[in-house]
Amino acid sequence: MALNDKLFLPKPTVCPICEKNFTRFLIRKKQFSLDKRDIDYRPVYLGNINPRFFNICICPHCYYAAEDKYFCPVMSIEDMRKKELLDSHRSQWDAASRVRAASSGQQIWKDAETEKLKELTPGNIAILRKITPLLEKVAANLIQKEKPINELQKDGDLDAAVRSWELAAICYKARKANHRILGYTYLNAAWTARDAAEQVDDPQAKERFKAYEKAYLTEATSFLTITNMATSVEDAFMPDGTRIPKENIPQSRVFEIMYILAGAYRLLGKMEESNKYLEQIIYGSQNASGIILWFVNQAREMRQDETAMKNLPIPQEEPEEDEDY
Repeated sequence: MALNDKLFLPKPTVCPICEKNFTRFLIRKKQFSLDKRDIDYRPVYLGNINPRFFNICICPHCYYAAEDKYFCPVMSIEDMRKKELLDSHRSQWDAASRVRAASSGQQIWKDAETEKLKELTPGNIAILRKITPLLEKVAANLIQKEKPINELQKDGDLDAAVRSWELAAICYKARKANHRILGYTYLNAAWTARDAAEQVDDPQAKERFKAYEKAYLTEATSFLTITNMATSVEDAFMPDGTRIPKENIPQSRVFEIMYILAGAYRLLGKMEESNKYLEQIIYGSQNASGIILWFVNQAREMRQDETAMKNLPIPQEEPEEDEDY
């Protein structure tokens, strides 16, 4: 379903991988608002505009894909100079903020893994150029539509919306993103596939999108399970014996991940796994408040109601926010 062009902000872009020009169509942020959340924390939006359909920037030439904050377009010398100046001021502001926070007993979380993806190294670019055939294979059904993939996105093409997240996940893997970022990327892919299944009437298309949702949700739980292990005090290890690197993330995000895992495993029919995370939420939260208390209360309701699936009330506040999640 094509949308009104006025909903988009055209942005001339140069792909950092193939160095070709194209137009990125950004959805205007004022065009959507949150309505509710599903059992696995999927944001459901009011109206017909779903920002998940447009969150991934894809080069229509080499199919390099990433969220806008990670796309890292080629910058001119002037742009690089401005960025260096901005980064200098930002580092000073961050340092001052941390001093103020420490003096009041607060903690400011700087997501180092996210920051890594905001710059492309020469090594990243070399690897991403080599995986173009893989990206073309994943995008094959979109290529057959004989229309630039960025135009398909603007037209609200559901296949483009769903596969965009898979293309991004492949590119993030090539850039050695950590398990948490990959988990959330596949989670967004699953959510988008569910969005698509809800929008189509054709039974075959609906089943196809449901199959995508299940596959992506399985990938998401795998990566987020490792992420949850990485937040534990005790060392955790992969099946091959390698130690899982620790990740010191805010407690609210830890509870968010456990809640997502509980809901996602329920949707996958793995009740024992789901209940394990619900118990961790319920019994691991002394003196909970704010968003953590919301997760605890919802976990209790989910544990009591084995048939609970969706349409949960919106939390009154968000965790330390990466706005896309």
